Amino acid sequence: MASRGLLELLGSGPAATAAGIAASIGVVFGVQRLVPTMDPTWYKSLKKPSWTPPNYVFPLVWIPLKTMQSVALWMVCSKAKSVSSLALPLAAFGVHMFLGNWWNVVFFGRRQLEGSLPWMYAFWASIAASAASFYPISPVAAYLMLPTQVWVTIATKLNWDIVQINKGKA
Repeated sequence: MASRGLLELLGSGPAATAAGIAASIGVVFGVQRLVPTMDPTWYKSLKKPSWTPPNYVFPLVWIPLKTMQSVALWMVCSKAKSVSSLALPLAAFGVHMFLGNWWNVVFFGRRQLEGSLPWMYAFWASIAASAASFYPISPVAAYLMLPTQVWVTIATKLNWDIVQINKGKA
């Protein structure tokens, strides 16, 4: 049984594919809902670099990124040769989900600008770890993580610049 793909164990066909992608989307978007809604007026009051994207850009970017992450997660789960081969990819992905949400809590919820930087760096590294752990199972899934890596690189630079511009603010 270890050589059979998980998709074989769970069933195959269009219905199983749709259910698997829906479950992955539920996980990726659902975990984000665990983070409390933050007060947007505080962020608006911060000084930001001139290159800061307008606020409406963030959801426009994150929705497709989270959708690609969902498909990547489904691909890895459906192509894995065994449940045990999923341990590292799922752990890396779980850490990446946790760190992305925790950064939001630290930056927006606790308003700890400087304190958010180590979490952002760890978040960035966890996305790279997710992609690297996905690659042996599904190179396409790993490549689907790369746009998130690019966006979080931009977000890390923005986080750094906001910290520098607002030194001494809570």
